[in-house]
Amino acid sequence: MACKKCGSDWVTAKGKDCKSCPHCCKVQRCVARKAGRWIEFTEHADCKVCGTQFVNTGADVGKNKCCSVECRDASRKAWRTEYAASYNKGKRRGTQQKKRPKPICRRCGCSFSRRHSRNDSNIYCSKVCFFAAVNAGEQQFVGRVRDAWAGFVDWAYEWEPQRPRKRKDYKPRPACEVCGVEVNNRRSKCCSYECKKAWRGPRQCKCGSIVQNATLFGRPHCVVCRRRSKALQRRMFGCYRRRCRTYGGLFNPTVRPKDVFERARWRCHVCGRKTSKVFSYKDPRSATVDHHPIPLSKGGDHDWHNVRCACKQCNETKSNKWDRQPLLKMRME
Repeated sequence: MACKKCGSDWVTAKGKDCKSCPHCCKVQRCVARKAGRWIEFTEHADCKVCGTQFVNTGADVGKNKCCSVECRDASRKAWRTEYAASYNKGKRRGTQQKKRPKPICRRCGCSFSRRHSRNDSNIYCSKVCFFAAVNAGEQQFVGRVRDAWAGFVDWAYEWEPQRPRKRKDYKPRPACEVCGVEVNNRRSKCCSYECKKAWRGPRQCKCGSIVQNATLFGRPHCVVCRRRSKALQRRMFGCYRRRCRTYGGLFNPTVRPKDVFERARWRCHVCGRKTSKVFSYKDPRSATVDHHPIPLSKGGDHDWHNVRCACKQCNETKSNKWDRQPLLKMRME
């Protein structure tokens, strides 16, 4: 009889084979220890500080080398003292550190310490010696500062001077069209925000026509494009001001369709689906403004309490009838 999992000779209380014994399961080990059926492993060891013989049991077998807390603290203190003494002598973990010899300057003959970790073959101690060697003809100098400092390294091959770069012709920056001061950005027409506000001039519209007396803020629009955009806005959302004046409702000019859509997170309040952010007459999912619960033709207000976001299909199906809303919801379900 033995354990089926680890093969130990542990059996159950009735003397049968067990699926998992306390050797396998830590919980069963605790239960067996409380019941008195678990025999702890023991070990006889000698303390490395005082030499007293003691017994290790359980998890301390092979780990605990001191008989008491006082001996353990004394062992740690002795180890720290020994390590500090070896560290002060230049030793670390029993090995001697190898010190590199200091390089000797090729110009003045003095020894110096390397300041740059990436440059291990310096041949000059300072810039003074380097440029003195350059003036005496002992060292080659190149125009770039990075290549000039490369002279501090004793390369395996001969140093070849690079060709001097051709300096590009300096193009003066354009002047500000308002005050005449040189601008920082070559693409800009003005030097500051105040000059940008004061600038007026011709600019090109998106249709290609030239707009006179335009500003630098935003895209300029000609008369034709402005009329076209207003007509499209009127077709998309209707003229709410005129309808409110006709049917006696209140018109709030701060209620804009885009703000209504963003408040509803572009979701139709009838069918609950997402609406399209780009309006199109052929798209039934385009977002529109629905006056609910009171339509404008029934005297409703164009205000925040009476506006909702609805898709084009649901808004056209609902129309301006009072009883279409619950019927429409039942159809959608």
